[in-house]
Amino acid sequence: MSLLQMGVRGDIQEQSQFFIFASMAGKPKKEGFLYPQVFWKQPWEWLSRYRVVNTYVAVGFYGGISLIMLLYAILSQNLRWWEVSLLFISGVLAWTFSEYLLHRFVLHYVEDHPIILRWHNFMHGAHHDIPKDLRFVTASPFITFPIAVIFWVLFWLILGWKWVWAFYAGFGVGYCLYEYIHHAIHKYPHPPVPFLRGLWQNHYLHHFKSPEKRFGVTTTLWDRVFGTYPND
Repeated sequence: MSLLQMGVRGDIQEQSQFFIFASMAGKPKKEGFLYPQVFWKQPWEWLSRYRVVNTYVAVGFYGGISLIMLLYAILSQNLRWWEVSLLFISGVLAWTFSEYLLHRFVLHYVEDHPIILRWHNFMHGAHHDIPKDLRFVTASPFITFPIAVIFWVLFWLILGWKWVWAFYAGFGVGYCLYEYIHHAIHKYPHPPVPFLRGLWQNHYLHHFKSPEKRFGVTTTLWDRVFGTYPND
């Protein structure tokens, strides 16, 4: 059975045994699976809870915001079509870079400290423990929206009011593509079109062979640039 088939068809127990060394960002787990939870009081726990529907909610929510921002840039900022296009494409590219940095240095950061371990388990550890469980693929927008606001403020400070809207629309669309592709990789045995097979294979290798490598999901570009794309 190929690694691609193992990633999709293997049962949860078999997968867990295969990549036990890969859990917790490459460090051995000391305990069994722990349901990811950072809030114990309502309504915060309910709002932050992992669900299968989170992917669709995130794509709809951030996709809608991105569309509104793009329309605002076109209708209110007096930008030429090529300026909007350039800013939008730059935003998508900026997302792929942010995706790589966040996945490598934030989601895979773990130390032997109770707070850090708990946060890591919530943000990414549970996903690596049971990659076939679609509940743990996408975080709730309740968690990601404050991060999205921080990014918008950062880009606004760098680009200014006139330019930030089209740029951030592309950034948001890049995020939506990431969530959809990531969800599809874990849900479907094979990509919908053959040219995406490389992304499927790359992410399965990240989960089942080299969790300290292959951090890109929507593209392998930044792994190749920064030396985290092994030739195996």
